[in-house]
Amino acid sequence: MASHLMWFRADLRVHDNLALAAACRSDNADVLALFIAPLKQWQQHEMAPRQAAFLQSQLNALQQALAERGIPLLVKQVDDFTASIEVLREVCDIHNVTSLFYNYQYEFNERQRDVTVEQALSDVICQGFDDSVMLAPGSVMTGNHDMYKVFTPFYVAWVKSYRNA
Repeated sequence: MASHLMWFRADLRVHDNLALAAACRSDNADVLALFIAPLKQWQQHEMAPRQAAFLQSQLNALQQALAERGIPLLVKQVDDFTASIEVLREVCDIHNVTSLFYNYQYEFNERQRDVTVEQALSDVICQGFDDSVMLAPGSVMTGNHDMYKVFTPFYVAWVKSYRNA
């Protein structure tokens, strides 16, 4: 039987979550969810105590919502993104994960982490989704594949891309 892992990161939604929906799409797959907290990395970025408390309350709500759907949520704590890659590998090995699902994050460190994860999990199918944006970054470019410098031509191209998406 297939085993799917939903990797929650900054986006802790259950409803209208493309990656979670894809993980649950197969009737013959067990679904497991994972959240990895990179504590020292958050400290380096000066996460406020209120933000940490809010995150904890959202994790509690996520765990309950997933439990109602029969999906267990694992919560792991690590120092940084590098350590999170090893945790992902261990969880995939222990639970015989065949596919990993997650929503893209676009920040520099997060994009680097995702590339490293996909390389490290060569035996796991990794599927990322552009869920938190209307159009994927870089999908609206000039004819020369540059960023727009003037708003109106960008807007026209954005509307055209959005209608074709």
